[in-house]
Amino acid sequence: MCDICNGKTPSQVRRDLERTIEQYGWALQYVESAVDERGVHPAFCYTVGLTALGRAELVITGRVADQSVEVLDDLAERIWEGSEFVAGERVSAGGLDLCMVPVRECEGWLLTAKRLYGDVTAVQAVWADCEGRLPWEGAIDSTIVQPLLGPPPGGRIAS
Repeated sequence: MCDICNGKTPSQVRRDLERTIEQYGWALQYVESAVDERGVHPAFCYTVGLTALGRAELVITGRVADQSVEVLDDLAERIWEGSEFVAGERVSAGGLDLCMVPVRECEGWLLTAKRLYGDVTAVQAVWADCEGRLPWEGAIDSTIVQPLLGPPPGGRIAS
């Protein structure tokens, strides 16, 4: 459950977020999945704080909280050590094979980062399935579980 749902004020939540960023260099925001009359909205997780370094925030969709945290903490730590991830780059983190995809519209996904910094950019860590295929490489499109927040390498999903 969210901090505000648990009784904290928005200013308390923001102070906690800023303390976490100050202590660790970034914070993570996990958004649980939901099912409503419009359909399924898969879980996603993103960093807040990398913008202050002049870097893109990171986001992963369709994974449980523990694995999302493991992947994003690993990638964020590499950024703090000087790495920079670019669109189309293949990396491994948290036991997953990933491809980095630029996020087209951060406003609808990275709300906490947007509130804190204004303009933000992000890259999505898109994970490969158990057969090593990315969503745009398989015969079955897996973007329902893992929505793509930007164009895959080559610009479109194979059909």
